[in-house]
Amino acid sequence: MWIRPAQSADLDAVEIIERQQFSNPWNREYFAAELGNRLAHFHVAAAAPAGEIAAYLLFWRLGGELELHKIAVRRDRQRRGMGESLLKHFLDMGRSWGCERAVLEVRESNAAAIRLYEKHHFRLVGRRKDYYCRPSEDARVYEFDFRGAAPGS
Repeated sequence: MWIRPAQSADLDAVEIIERQQFSNPWNREYFAAELGNRLAHFHVAAAAPAGEIAAYLLFWRLGGELELHKIAVRRDRQRRGMGESLLKHFLDMGRSWGCERAVLEVRESNAAAIRLYEKHHFRLVGRRKDYYCRPSEDARVYEFDFRGAAPGS
């Protein structure tokens, strides 16, 4: 899998994936703003260097903390390890910067994402009531502790 920083030319593909995967999708303008946000790290992934974009990752770096905002994989490319590869990329970047922790929210019903995060040693630290809409649903809040995690976790 090839991962590179996102560019404005990638937004059509990102928007398609976003609409496939989320019931309350972000709009193109929000993603465009993230391209210029100094806190944001926005990456796209493809199966080959010049291949069609199949997934994306968006997170913020706030000092020693990372906030994972999005990992999404195109529906026809799911269950091939792309989401896991992006999560590993995210964690590798945090390690390389000497980050202390990473945090994220996930829909309570998103069992596949929860399994992935727990497999990689994220731990449940809280809930946010009615955090999501369309439909209304609680969020689980997860944390990854870089200081306590074994390399490669």
